[in-house]
Amino acid sequence: MLATELSADASASALARELRLPLVQPGDSSRFRYLLVPSPQGLRLCDGRNPRARPLSVNASWLAGQVGAISRRQPLARAVGRRARNIVDVTAGLGDDALLLAAMGYRVTAIERCSIVGALLRDGIMRACADRKLAGLLDQRFTLIIGESRELLAGLDPVPDTIYMDPMFPPKRKRSALARKSVRVLRELVGDDEDAPQLLQFCLRHAKQRVVVKRPHYAAPLMEKPSLSYQGKLVRYDVYRTGV
Repeated sequence: MLATELSADASASALARELRLPLVQPGDSSRFRYLLVPSPQGLRLCDGRNPRARPLSVNASWLAGQVGAISRRQPLARAVGRRARNIVDVTAGLGDDALLLAAMGYRVTAIERCSIVGALLRDGIMRACADRKLAGLLDQRFTLIIGESRELLAGLDPVPDTIYMDPMFPPKRKRSALARKSVRVLRELVGDDEDAPQLLQFCLRHAKQRVVVKRPHYAAPLMEKPSLSYQGKLVRYDVYRTGV
């Protein structure tokens, strides 16, 4: 169960109406698993049953520290392609990869189907664009759309050169360290992305040049025989060329 916590201004009420969530008074939160809490530090997703737990939010300030390290020689940039200009991330989540691609100079449209996650990302982007250094990095190259990718892709103009997918990673078969909190919360909110293979098939019909799928090293490709694969430290990027 999820709710929005009442704040001193009208932002919480508007957000609750938009997301169709109940609006609760501060302190009346224990019956809700998560709370969306507007604050001066940004929109936060808090654990309603554990007030001491660190809230989840989108803070793009990490991009500023990456300025010298951002390079199109990284596996991610090599995977999306040298000739790509317009990229659509159809599984945006909290936006890390989409933001990095925008900072590399690509024009990025990020699509997120979970309205709660989309609200967190939208808030983080708004605060990033209010920061002169971050706004300069993004430079109006980042667009967020909250909705279903399969309903939106056909109507995008221009047609994306590359479509990027980062579906939820499958759990490892052997015991391993607990996944970081953001991943655990995302899995609770959006599920396991069991429709990822079908989404890949759909994306292949709507990309000019290629579809890139981010996968952990231990997992098989979503579809047999990717055209290329680029290896990172913990993940790989499977590339499927298209003929659109």
